[in-house]
Amino acid sequence: MKFGIIGTNFVSSWFVAAAENTGGAVLPTAVFSRDLKRGEDFARRHNLPLYYDNLDAIIDAVDAVYIASPTNVHLPQALAAIERGRHVLVEKTMTESVEGTRDLFAAADMAGVVAMEATRNLHAPAHEVVRNALGRLGTLRYAHLENLQYSSRYDRHRAGEVLNAFNPALGNSAVADIGVYCLEPALDWFGSPLTHRGTSVRLENGFEALGSIQLDYGAMVVDVVYSKIVSGVTPSTIIGEKGALTIDNLGQPSLIEWLPRDGEAQVLSCDPDAAPMANMHFELLDFVSQVQAGQVDPRWRDITIRARQIMDEHLR
Repeated sequence: MKFGIIGTNFVSSWFVAAAENTGGAVLPTAVFSRDLKRGEDFARRHNLPLYYDNLDAIIDAVDAVYIASPTNVHLPQALAAIERGRHVLVEKTMTESVEGTRDLFAAADMAGVVAMEATRNLHAPAHEVVRNALGRLGTLRYAHLENLQYSSRYDRHRAGEVLNAFNPALGNSAVADIGVYCLEPALDWFGSPLTHRGTSVRLENGFEALGSIQLDYGAMVVDVVYSKIVSGVTPSTIIGEKGALTIDNLGQPSLIEWLPRDGEAQVLSCDPDAAPMANMHFELLDFVSQVQAGQVDPRWRDITIRARQIMDEHLR
């Protein structure tokens, strides 16, 4: 499947590296940038034969597009590709709102193409290791799912530089950029909560930079905690009446342990060399599988929509 890449940031570079691990199922062919020189530099750096500054041109040259541009242009770029019969893989978060997300999926359905959100940890083997181990915990009672990062760009923001990563006008927020790595796994593992509530810390420009969302399941409580301005030091935990699971880094798990209430700890998964691009190729394979099946997998679609709905309500 020939892919066009929209955007030239580091995540787009990860995409190219991840595609190499798909056994030829994904072939990055072209890149789009509004700055043609930047697109040319990216193409040369990654051995892509084509580069464009015209969106229609790149769409016409490929079978599918991977959209890694700022969030506020995800929807119009995805709709442009869908209207021309192209499949779309859209970097998280898929759009700025649940209404936009629903519109994107509806357009893909009408056009008979596949749309999927690229939330890489949701598709990695470690996610299924946790999912399959939940039965060991007995009745689930509590989970603390955290992704606390000190952004590599935060010091530049503090120095007064205007950066996309901290610009709320581009549809950015910490919950959509970082919290999604906690929220979407929670929805897949535990289902949709009965209610939710939370709070956020905003920077001087209005950017939502840190927050927490508490998901109420009646018999269980899940705390989702995320940040772009502080680093975390503790693992995520899922606790039941028979014991607990710990996950060292929810966005990029390298160590998952089972701690029975009575007994010794057991390592369920250990991958000290885990890297984002290694994790990322699993989402590409899931995307290709949907294209081959000729339909969107409702599991991924419904998680994307529900997560965006919760994020919208949280940010109001």
